[in-house]
Amino acid sequence: MNGPAPVSPLGDWGWLESGIVSGEVLAPGSEVRTHIFYWVRADRDGLVTRRLLTFTTDHRLPVRRTVFELLNDLSSQSPSWPLLADAAESALTDEDPQVRRSTATLLVRTAELDRAVAALNASTDPIVRTALVDAMPWQKVPRHRTIVERLRSDPVPATRLLANVALLSGASPAAWPALDAAIRADLEATIGVLGAPGSRLSWTAGQRWAQALIGLDREEDCCAWAERLANPTEKSEVRHDGVRMAIAAMRAWRTAPGRLTPMLTSILNEPPSDVRSAALRALAASLTASRLAADDLAAMLDHPELGAVAATALGRVGDHRAVPHLARLMLSGSDDPGLVDALRAVARAGADPRAPVAAARQILAALPDSCAPDLPMWVLAAFGPAAAAAVPELIARLEGAENDTPDRAISVLGGIGPAAAPAAELLRQYPTPGAALALLKITSDRTAVERYLAGRPEELRRSRISSMLLTCLAEHGGLTDRQHRQLRSLFRTPGSGQLETAGALWLHEGPAVAAELLEVLREYLFDDYHASKALRVLTAMGAHARPILDRLDEFVASRHRAGFYVSDPDSEMRADETLVDAVIAARERIAG
Repeated sequence: MNGPAPVSPLGDWGWLESGIVSGEVLAPGSEVRTHIFYWVRADRDGLVTRRLLTFTTDHRLPVRRTVFELLNDLSSQSPSWPLLADAAESALTDEDPQVRRSTATLLVRTAELDRAVAALNASTDPIVRTALVDAMPWQKVPRHRTIVERLRSDPVPATRLLANVALLSGASPAAWPALDAAIRADLEATIGVLGAPGSRLSWTAGQRWAQALIGLDREEDCCAWAERLANPTEKSEVRHDGVRMAIAAMRAWRTAPGRLTPMLTSILNEPPSDVRSAALRALAASLTASRLAADDLAAMLDHPELGAVAATALGRVGDHRAVPHLARLMLSGSDDPGLVDALRAVARAGADPRAPVAAARQILAALPDSCAPDLPMWVLAAFGPAAAAAVPELIARLEGAENDTPDRAISVLGGIGPAAAPAAELLRQYPTPGAALALLKITSDRTAVERYLAGRPEELRRSRISSMLLTCLAEHGGLTDRQHRQLRSLFRTPGSGQLETAGALWLHEGPAVAAELLEVLREYLFDDYHASKALRVLTAMGAHARPILDRLDEFVASRHRAGFYVSDPDSEMRADETLVDAVIAARERIAG
């Protein structure tokens, strides 16, 4: 185990109680949580586990809530855990609904399934019954269809709805209408019940229904139900679920934003409400929807609460109207992760750089030289040559540099290019390959780069900086025979290094290397991280890349999202939309 030595479970237990009372045991990466997981993995039923179980009957409600949440986290790595199952079953009668939901989930995770089913049959508590049904892996339960069919007539609406959703997931098309109608009939009664604190999932009824429809590839029905639920005649929470279904549909199917954007934009014209805010965020989640709703989003830019969401959404699609608002967000200290994406997009779209660059300069000037602020550096890097006005601030960063500031400032100066010439003498004081690369981009002087590569072996392996240097040389006058051999050695090494060197190889060898490049690049075509680089090389190859057109057409023709694993569902949706746009643009250039 990395990090500090584990606290001994022997002797003073104050560290454990303190972590539970403070809630620190639930904080990912915290020292006390790390210690607990270490000791429990070492001895599942040992001293630490048994000490944790003493807190399941603590008179303090926050302590019981915290410890059962922690036990659920621990159980995810170790199913069939009788010691925890006993504690969970004993707590099904706890006075607190949140605790009862947590313990029901814990029981299903740690007990034999027949014991969990027996607990369901024995319980008359609506909260416990619903939580048990929600947590049950029905596909693993013998004769589960009989049990779930019986639950369709349960007196608890949330239990009925979950049973109908479970049946819908495996139902034949003939059964869909009746199951849909039954789910809709109970949906309103589940508001505030499904997804309540302590539940296995935070999903509402609409989100669970949407996932079942997505699993059956029922795009038309999912969109239609989203529109029906979001109708102004419905209650607010039902409408909110309609918006949630719309987001789920857009995440699953590429054509869904086109179908659902008109419904979502119509909500923007309503008086302020939670539903209106949710509709705006739904539009902002999708690049396609944001483009279609651009004028509606622009009308929201000055809204005191929603303007930031609208500005980020417009910025992500390169709409120049967002630029002054994005600059103000920079100066306000916004920590919205989408802000960088928005500023990069407007930079690519050729927006006026003055306001964002001025904001970046102001932030840099206001911070100590030892700081390396992320946002202004990202922004200046995005605008490249258009960020030339910031050269004095970047030089100041170099002159007072500490930590990683030199590398960041050097990289941005290199991206600015010839306009960063005032920094050239200072850059020559840095004997690093990054500084050599920046000097080449700024002055076209190959000396420092060639000196670095001359000191490297002719046979290179997995050197990203060498790939970058060789590529830049290829763009600034070409490669020597030795440099070409270095490039070839990097290209022979399987992995992303092949992609890093592909562009330089095309520049140096031309059509003679086309077949080799196609064989390699096809492996990276639909990778969310590497695809853009692969597509740039293919675009440069032009007609010589035509054998790849069928793969590009196949990708664009798919109804479904590519299924990236980026960071969150909305980021994954936007990654797919971005790649589709890039593939279409590359295809047009390749096809001529």
